[in-house]
Amino acid sequence: MAPVAYDANAGDLNMDEINAPTKTTTESPSLDSIIRQCGDLGLYQWMHIFFLNLISMSAGIVAFYYVFGAAEPLHRCQLPSSVWPHDTHYYSVNQTHQDLINTYIPKDKDDKLDKCMRYTTVNRSRILVNCPNGWAYDRSVFGYTFTEEADLVCRSEPRKSWLSTLMQTGGFSLVIIGTLGDKFGRKRTTAITTVFLFVLCIMTQIFMQWIPMTVNVKFGLLLVNQLISGLTVATYSMAFILMIELTSAAHTSLVGNTALTAFTIGEGVLTLFAYLTVDWQKLKWASTAFIGVILPYLYFMPETPLYLYSKRQYTALETVLRQIATRNKRKEIDWYPSYQEFVHNQSLNEVNLESKTSFSKQVRQLFSHKSSIIKLLITCLLGFTTYMLYYEISYDLEVINISPYLGVLIGAVVEAIGYVSGSALIVTRLGRKGTFVIMMSLTAICILIIPFIVKHSAIGTVLVTQLGKYAVSGAIAVSWIFVPELFQTSIRSTANGLFITFSHLGAIIAPVINTSISDEYLSISFYISSALAVVVLLLTLILPETKDKSMDVEQD
Repeated sequence: MAPVAYDANAGDLNMDEINAPTKTTTESPSLDSIIRQCGDLGLYQWMHIFFLNLISMSAGIVAFYYVFGAAEPLHRCQLPSSVWPHDTHYYSVNQTHQDLINTYIPKDKDDKLDKCMRYTTVNRSRILVNCPNGWAYDRSVFGYTFTEEADLVCRSEPRKSWLSTLMQTGGFSLVIIGTLGDKFGRKRTTAITTVFLFVLCIMTQIFMQWIPMTVNVKFGLLLVNQLISGLTVATYSMAFILMIELTSAAHTSLVGNTALTAFTIGEGVLTLFAYLTVDWQKLKWASTAFIGVILPYLYFMPETPLYLYSKRQYTALETVLRQIATRNKRKEIDWYPSYQEFVHNQSLNEVNLESKTSFSKQVRQLFSHKSSIIKLLITCLLGFTTYMLYYEISYDLEVINISPYLGVLIGAVVEAIGYVSGSALIVTRLGRKGTFVIMMSLTAICILIIPFIVKHSAIGTVLVTQLGKYAVSGAIAVSWIFVPELFQTSIRSTANGLFITFSHLGAIIAPVINTSISDEYLSISFYISSALAVVVLLLTLILPETKDKSMDVEQD
């Protein structure tokens, strides 16, 4: 009898169908999914997050050094040496001293001692002069500050702002360092920048501490030191990118929040250092020593899987993934088959332009591709505006007689709560864009209210500004996580560097505006800032949402 062939149309299988290769609808694994299989938030990540956040803390310490190291203590003109030699104490030491102070030092309308003028007698007439003998300072709060050593008060007070401006200017280095991070790796760039920063800070501080020099030369060296210290902005940014690239897209908000919160912890650590040292030079040494604590870890710092993949360094990528899996106690069967398939797919897709495009061409594409330019312009304006508002809305808590140490701590706590809130909301349905719009809207409202309340209630002004600081901190938290997710790995550090550079430009401009505009017109600057905040939040709506999107590719 002849063999019977199965009729496929009758619902039976024929041999051709049996022998045909099996079709699958399973998607090819992505690097993000492989990182999850290796453990995307296990012991490996937390161990490196802890040490990398020491870099974040150092940035907070350096950023707030100016608050205490160059603080302006209470001061008045010294008495004539003919009536009281060596008049260096702000307060009176006895009744005779007090009587002389009352005689020679005028008082303002609030019955406080004038800071910059004293009386002298010329041809039997009493006239006011500009402190010919120098100043007497109060060391009970800040101790010995550089402001006292260099007499950066009264007519010389504007020079003091250079110390803050130079530190912010050091952040502009991210234009170059961010690009180096994309070209040579996050690990190598962070390590070299940190060592360079530490060595130069140590050298300038040795000169200031032990080599005799004029106060003007010392001021110049301190400016150089502050400029170099601004490199902590670059190391902070690189460490931030490194941390979020060690995990999957599911945990970037949480990991990023730890870095932002660590920055505020650095503010608290700096406050403790200032309270214990009460000397600007000792405080500088303590700040630099903290950076030195980080140096041993630089040897063990890993490179990120995303960077290694962007450079097609598959051997090094496999090594890092195996380290992650081993530390997180994942078996090889849990991830290695997916990795083999992933690498096989990459070898089949080598025609992909990105894999064969040189780094310099990728950077050029950042500035030539229309969608990339739009994203870059919006994010730069976003960074500029949020940081300008942050520094504009910061309000001195001394108006309600709070210790400056406590004031900085309260500000750090408010800032940390803002960071946590922003990072918590972006994982909800609001996403990155919705959360930013809410936080930026609240910031704009607070800034709009300040001019109306500032003349009527000091406590009310503090409450509104602290609410504004909370809101703008939340907006900053969203932007720091949102912006890196918008760009592909090969240009992420470059784009993020430009974003942070413009952020620090806003930080420099804010105090310039506040000191350049008279009180009569200062309210106008608040209205303009509020309008700019609204423009930025509207432009943000153009950007793509990145929540739960893989960081392997650029978001369009």
